[in-house]
Formats: sequence, C-alpha cells, structure tokens
Amino acid sequence: MSSVLLVEDEFLIRTVLVDALAGIGLACIEAPTGQAALDVVTGAAALSAIIVDIGLPDMSGERVIEAAAQYRPGTPVIRCSGTLERGGTSSPGVHVFSKPYSAIELSKFVASLVSAGS
Repeated sequence: MSSVLLVEDEFLIRTVLVDALAGIGLACIEAPTGQAALDVVTGAAALSAIIVDIGLPDMSGERVIEAAAQYRPGTPVIRCSGTLERGGTSSPGVHVFSKPYSAIELSKFVASLVSAGS
C-alpha cells in the first residue's frame, strides 16, 4: 500500500482526507505541524505523495515543500491553500490545489499522481 504524507493542522480536515485516501487504497502519515512534516520528509518512510497545507501553525508549508524538493526529489507534492495568492514554491513536481476542495476530488487527484509515478 502506498503512503501519503498529509500535512494539515485542522483535525477535521485531516480526518476527512485520511478517510477519503484510505477509501482509494492510500495510507496516510499524518503531520499536524510543519516540524512533524519535516521529521517525516527527512526520515526514511517511503512516500508516494505529499499533501501540504500552506497555513501551518509553526511555519509556512512552503518550508516543507522546499525540504521535500531537497530530500524527496521526484515525489509529487500537492500545495493546498485557501488564500488567493498563487506564489510560493514553483517546481514541476508541485501541484496547486485551492481550498475549499472536495476530499474525494483531492483523493482522486492524488491517486492519479501516485499511479502515474508507479
């Protein structure tokens, strides 16, 4: 089973996404803070994709995305933000998904990225 790192500080959003991703066969490693995400990104866990909320309580999700580019090159990253700005980390492996979004819609998008990378 493929694992996805889900970096989201909002418990309810995280719970809904974990369920939606599990429903399509993807396991989640949950990170409610940027630091927890950095620990996973720099660790040894196999990751098929990384979903990053930009508005984290301890740091910008952009920092997690930068670390992913360094430690997990080739791993698709989905940048989620509820703000209108479109700036931030720009890379071929970084995909933008605007909030609010449907958990099913995001799950299907993640599944397409994971299957494309297999």
